[in-house]
Amino acid sequence: MTRRTHRAVGAWSVGAWRDRLLVGVGLLIGACGERETASPAPPPLVDVPVERTGPAEDGFGGAGEPGASLARAARGASGRAYEVAAVATPGTVTGRITGGTPFDTTITPTSDTETCRPFSETLVSSLDGGVGGVVVWLEGVTTGPVDDAPQRTPLVLDRCRLVPRLQRVAVGGTVMVNGRDAIFARLQFVASGGATPLTTVFLSDVGQVVPVSDATVRPGLVRIQDDRHPWIRAWLVVSPHPFVSITGPDGRFAFAGVPPGRYALVAWHERLGERRLRVRIDGGVQTTVELDY
Repeated sequence: MTRRTHRAVGAWSVGAWRDRLLVGVGLLIGACGERETASPAPPPLVDVPVERTGPAEDGFGGAGEPGASLARAARGASGRAYEVAAVATPGTVTGRITGGTPFDTTITPTSDTETCRPFSETLVSSLDGGVGGVVVWLEGVTTGPVDDAPQRTPLVLDRCRLVPRLQRVAVGGTVMVNGRDAIFARLQFVASGGATPLTTVFLSDVGQVVPVSDATVRPGLVRIQDDRHPWIRAWLVVSPHPFVSITGPDGRFAFAGVPPGRYALVAWHERLGERRLRVRIDGGVQTTVELDY
């Protein structure tokens, strides 16, 4: 399988410079002589307009809510929503997010201290230089395979912390909130870029289970917070299509079945912020992406 590499270095993409260089070399060869056999022209790529979040095309995003582009990730030039359809000659994306320094923090609760004891939490996990807990997605894909995000997922309040801290869920999916602590908690589900909670869940009984679907109506990042216990926090990634991933500690991710085109690959971490990189996907080509925080 043919391979292509995109690499983000500072605010520019080495892949973008290399594409320009290859075009120049191709023109020079064509001027010097004709090829004995003509190769069939490749199918044209779909050039997807991508909304820029900063002064540079590649690099750190500008001001705005974290991960705001996830809500528009499945919108193309026509503004239509993602549709499940067969892709005749899809491409593949494999990549790795690197550069984050491991970061742990100790939380010392200030209320309900009989139940809420001090604990340590890993905000930046890292293995062999990778960065875990990064949400990675392609912006601008409008067709492809069915989304594999779970339709039903758990969220547990245990020992005054929400587990898992970060997880994917399908649009219209149900979050099963389970309270295991003998405290009164008021969990607010707030969409990225919004101020008014999408829904609020009240927990007071040990073993209480509350199904939540109001927070997954639209794609995007949803912050879960407790205004009575500010250290209690988690994130939902409401997935617009299957090209959304959460990295493990090694920082790796992969997307299969990607329609050929030019897209923005966006990475977001709750502590490290947002990065984006323009990528080109060709049919039958494995594109490798390297992005460093």
